Amino acid sequence: MKKKIGLSLLSIIVVVVAIVYFGKEKEHNEETLLKKEAIEFWVVSDPHYIDKSLTDSGLAFKKIKETAAGKELDYQKESWQAFINKAIEQKPDMLIITGDLTLNGEKISAEKLAELLKQLTNEGINVFVIPGNHDVNDGWARKFVGDKQEKIDPISIADFKEIFADFGYQNATNYDKNSLSYSVAVNPQYHFLFLDSNIYPEDNQPKTSPTTGGTIRGKTMKWIKKQLEKAKHEKKKTLVFMHHNIYAHNKLLSSGFVLNNANEFKQVLAEYQVPIVFSGHIHAQDIMTETTDDHPLTEIVSSSFSIAPQAYGVVKLKGNSFEYQKKTNTHSVSNLENYPQYIKELFINDGMRLGYSQLIDAGLSDSKKLDVAAEFVGQVNYRFFSGDDFITDKEVEKIKAEAGYQIISENSKFLKEYIDSIIQDKNQEDNQLKKNFD
Repeated sequence: MKKKIGLSLLSIIVVVVAIVYFGKEKEHNEETLLKKEAIEFWVVSDPHYIDKSLTDSGLAFKKIKETAAGKELDYQKESWQAFINKAIEQKPDMLIITGDLTLNGEKISAEKLAELLKQLTNEGINVFVIPGNHDVNDGWARKFVGDKQEKIDPISIADFKEIFADFGYQNATNYDKNSLSYSVAVNPQYHFLFLDSNIYPEDNQPKTSPTTGGTIRGKTMKWIKKQLEKAKHEKKKTLVFMHHNIYAHNKLLSSGFVLNNANEFKQVLAEYQVPIVFSGHIHAQDIMTETTDDHPLTEIVSSSFSIAPQAYGVVKLKGNSFEYQKKTNTHSVSNLENYPQYIKELFINDGMRLGYSQLIDAGLSDSKKLDVAAEFVGQVNYRFFSGDDFITDKEVEKIKAEAGYQIISENSKFLKEYIDSIIQDKNQEDNQLKKNFD
């Protein structure tokens, strides 16, 4: 009898040891999204998608387009379909969208965009999204009928998780219970953090307008540190994706764009040796590196996919090798023979409207001077937002000698300050980056 009891106890001990052992083994060899070392992913930001069912192209929608900061809103479905076709043909491992998926948080727009993105997951291309400040609890969600705007269902926090369940939340290794943030164990070398940096109303009910600014809330910060600690323990590099910025990429585009607690967050990223952060929000293509606690931290901001030149980033990772290249979505849509030129002119014209408005308000009435100066604003504006503003001091002198700049200098202090702030980027080239991580 004692012998049987002893054998039973021994069996129990063996089972317990096996559970503990294999449990530890599973934790150590955590299942990853991809098994291969070399991966490629594409990054898009701020598509501001609006579904065609929400407009009859009447007067109300025309007014919205005139105040949409150069966004192309008429051919988005066709444009996205062309982009998706390209992705299916070239087969990156992932597509990542860093917020402002919808124009103004229309639930229908989110659902229709999700239908388009489903084509990618059906082809084995993983899609990951995070919300921007225009996506959740946006009181501006509207349908445009004739000369009227009609309120429609906005996206709630629960809606966002449900609609985009297949684009991040289902494949998440871990997720934050206090935000729409989640993490993904990508492969044996890399861990990705997708962060919800938005500020929501305390009652989680849509207000008149969305909050532009962003922050990493306390409980979410604690969750982030746990994810970074875990990746460090597993000897993995972590890349971060969010909507708001950690750096002021332009002195006039900082308030409402840079995280409210950016300094605190950068300290955390430096502590855990995070090399790259991807963001959007400012609609301008820019790459910037600063050093925090002797750690160089690079932020890559993707321009808005809803404006020219419809840029997206192609990233190739292999071991410690990182390569980023900006690409543009060149294609034709519907009856437009040259869609890229159409959206470029759309954006330049929006810059010209800014020029006309500021100069007329300043008292300039000479139509020839107005035309010259407005055209100048449109062109310089396009260079900045497309990331083509990395120029020499001599090129700056040449631009400032142009008639358009001289007219602006003489007539509008505000417009001159704006042009001076976007005329030259000295950080580094904004369209490509190669790094080797230590």
